[in-house]
Amino acid sequence: MFNHRPKTILAWLAALVLSSATYESTGAEQAGNMREPLSVVRGYLRATYARDFAAAYRYVSSEDRRAKDLNQYLRQRGPFNGFALKVARLLAAMVEIEAVPTPIAENRIQVTARYQAPDPEKLSELLLGWNGYRLNSLSPAERQQIIEALEKKQRGGKVEMIRGEEQLLLINESDEWRVFLDWTAGVTISFRNILQERAVVDVNLSQSRVVTQPGEVFEITLKIKNRSQQPIVARIGHLVEPHGLADYIEFIQCGFLLPVKLQPGIEQEYSGTYLLRGTLPEGVRRLNLNYEFRFLHEK
Repeated sequence: MFNHRPKTILAWLAALVLSSATYESTGAEQAGNMREPLSVVRGYLRATYARDFAAAYRYVSSEDRRAKDLNQYLRQRGPFNGFALKVARLLAAMVEIEAVPTPIAENRIQVTARYQAPDPEKLSELLLGWNGYRLNSLSPAERQQIIEALEKKQRGGKVEMIRGEEQLLLINESDEWRVFLDWTAGVTISFRNILQERAVVDVNLSQSRVVTQPGEVFEITLKIKNRSQQPIVARIGHLVEPHGLADYIEFIQCGFLLPVKLQPGIEQEYSGTYLLRGTLPEGVRRLNLNYEFRFLHEK
């Protein structure tokens, strides 16, 4: 299920394949002491680890919340519910966090949070691949078996942990600290062509970059002219950088997924429509989408 190992506690969340589409808040998670920056950091990270995004949203700054309301946030992030949420909260309680605050302005603090958290990969088999639908479909007896297995691992010190680090910016609002995620800034996606040396085609992009939000659709058009005297068949590949984030750009409609035949002396136009997934890890502000041209044969 995990193709590459996420480096942060926030990144692994988006790698989960979820079958639960709705969220039922039990009210069990309440925001901690909002006047204490370290309490806010710990509460936010534990809530996001548990995919308890309704709880996590309470820690988010008012500026961010104006940009994205709770319902939109929950639709994008895909929270756990039911028994899946109960198990995730149990594991989140095991997360150990050491936070080092650095004041950078009168009402702003940069926090380095170093953590130990239960390794989701090592628990994947026990937790049915972290599939929310399957977990919530278990019988009461099967649920109890999982809870007891986790508690036994915890008592025996056999919960395998991962270590990592997060950087969070906190701002002070009415004597309370909140996590500032800068949702209004959006994500910049830059486009570039990769052509073979001495290629006999000219390629123009409709734009060099877009600024979009997770969950939004964007479009790019390629105008390609074959300068040779013969038809050319080309395959146009999509290369996303960083490579580990490639799955967060989804092809909705693309006119050049299959090889295209470029007629000599004619400019041909192809367009692609993409979705930047709402589950993109928090803090990602820039991606590159490169178009790699490979010429299969010439006639």
